Amino acid sequence: MRMAVMCSVFMLSVALLAACGRPPCEDLAETLIANPVRLKALRTECAADWRAVGVGICRAAAEAYRRRFFAGHSGPDEYVVLEALPPVPPTFDEPGDEVTESDARLVVVKEDAP
Repeated sequence: MRMAVMCSVFMLSVALLAACGRPPCEDLAETLIANPVRLKALRTECAADWRAVGVGICRAAAEAYRRRFFAGHSGPDEYVVLEALPPVPPTFDEPGDEVTESDARLVVVKEDAP
């Protein structure tokens, strides 16, 4: 009898501790997708000091940003003018002036097998 009571108290305490946890980061990512102003503020905080904010929260913010980016959603204040766009990285379609044709070739040397 006493063992059954102790076992039930233990199970109840485990259930209570599990219920006290933070909400999953998936829910936070969904919330941040719907609130781009909070997402922008949270991304700024994570860039400044992610350890103080928390790894899980910063990952949820990154996931929300990724989902918004690939879904093509942007808020009314995002990239209104051309100057607000991030710089486009150089492409590798064409070699630059400093690369000659001889520099671009690879030399393959075969070794004789022992």
